[in-house]
Amino acid sequence: MIGLAVVLTAACGPDLAKQNFPRTTVSAPATAGPVNDDVVSVANLRTIDACGLLDASTLAALGTVNPDSTDFYELGQCDVDLTDAGGKKLSLDLQLADIVISPKTTGTVEGLPLQSTDENGGCDLAAVTDKTESLAMTMRVTYAGGDACGAGRTALQQVLQRLHTNPPRAAQPAGSLIPLDFCALVDDATIDNTLGRGSEKSFYGLHGCSWSGGLATGYLKFDTGSAPSTEDGEQVDLGGVPGYQKMDTTAGKRCTIEWQHRATQDGEGENVSFQYNNYHDDAGNDDACGKAQIVVKSLVPKLPRA
Repeated sequence: MIGLAVVLTAACGPDLAKQNFPRTTVSAPATAGPVNDDVVSVANLRTIDACGLLDASTLAALGTVNPDSTDFYELGQCDVDLTDAGGKKLSLDLQLADIVISPKTTGTVEGLPLQSTDENGGCDLAAVTDKTESLAMTMRVTYAGGDACGAGRTALQQVLQRLHTNPPRAAQPAGSLIPLDFCALVDDATIDNTLGRGSEKSFYGLHGCSWSGGLATGYLKFDTGSAPSTEDGEQVDLGGVPGYQKMDTTAGKRCTIEWQHRATQDGEGENVSFQYNNYHDDAGNDDACGKAQIVVKSLVPKLPRA
């Protein structure tokens, strides 16, 4: 699953008449050059519990976290509802590594270039964490009758401070895929032989990798959730590991293979998927699932076991 790209183009300022939390310091314009902060590197953020960052201690400056409102979407993403000191409701949706496609910045937060857009009673903010990979820590804020951008800046500031002082870590039992760099697990020769020479790889969120620019594109993704089944396609043998593959010929040829790496409880587990996508006009004769299997079978033996 591809992270939603955040398009951020305009600045927004605090409305003190509506603000029921401490105002963040107005920041200087972002400086040129790369982001040099290992705390917000992909390698570090992979191991962070996103929902742990949105707890009562981190968000105390904004208000009271509503009980049982914390909602986990996928690894690296979480949202929560709060009530501010004046009784107004606000919600925060945090994503630790999102794609950001606008270069415009409106200042900084904890030293990171900051982008923000205020619209329709909400605010989208992005603290740029990797300029080369176009990645940012993003936050969507809705605030009924309040200053959504001001709340978002405060929330991002508190989250980043927490990351530097006492970061909440995701559980990593034996065999877990949480800390792995999937871009480093599939060798370039395998990609060249299946997706075409000249394929460029980039991070696909915190826990995946994408390849583009060759004859086809590839998306490798790890997440947690229900175990894949025959509803996800026909069962195939991935070198001793059962997987499920599905072909889609709606536009070109796309084959997706999913498998469970490690079971946890109640039918849940750590799951991996790879999608091969040839969208070109001459895709009719392409063996999409055969090529997807080549990539997957080269990867499975490299994954850790408990």
